[in-house]
Amino acid sequence: MTRMLDKILRQSDAIDKESLCIPAGQRVWHLRLTVHCLADAGNMLDCACPAGIVAFKHFRRSEVEVIGDVVVVPAIHHTPFCVTFAFFPDPTTRPVVDPSLLEQRLSAGAMSIALNAQREICVLHKVGGVLTAPDEILQLLNVAVGIAKELDQLVEARLREHWAERKVEVR
Repeated sequence: MTRMLDKILRQSDAIDKESLCIPAGQRVWHLRLTVHCLADAGNMLDCACPAGIVAFKHFRRSEVEVIGDVVVVPAIHHTPFCVTFAFFPDPTTRPVVDPSLLEQRLSAGAMSIALNAQREICVLHKVGGVLTAPDEILQLLNVAVGIAKELDQLVEARLREHWAERKVEVR
């Protein structure tokens, strides 16, 4: 799970790493993400991914004053979400989206797709020996895009609500 989160959040360039420099080439902000899973009902990766991206989007660092250089606020380039499908040995059984722990244990394979609402695939990771036709993968990608768009709208709406509530007027 740690490697997949690293691929999804860091290696996909979801976070603008250059904007973490203060000043460029001399000092840099270090962001660390720790995910504590309290229970495993299955599909922890699909839960950890939005938790991580929301944590980064919610993070606001203190203002830093650097004399002689411009300080740039870190930016999130895009918001990847992970969608997992479980495959079963019986070819007549359709893949299951967001498998439970029992479904994960009974499955013969899985495919996790990390993508954003703009249909950009960040990571596609398939495990297990279930053969999957290219057209079936494209169908699953379309399902994943729909889920990513819904999650993106939900996250953005909740963050806007939260920041509106936290707006403090200083006099």
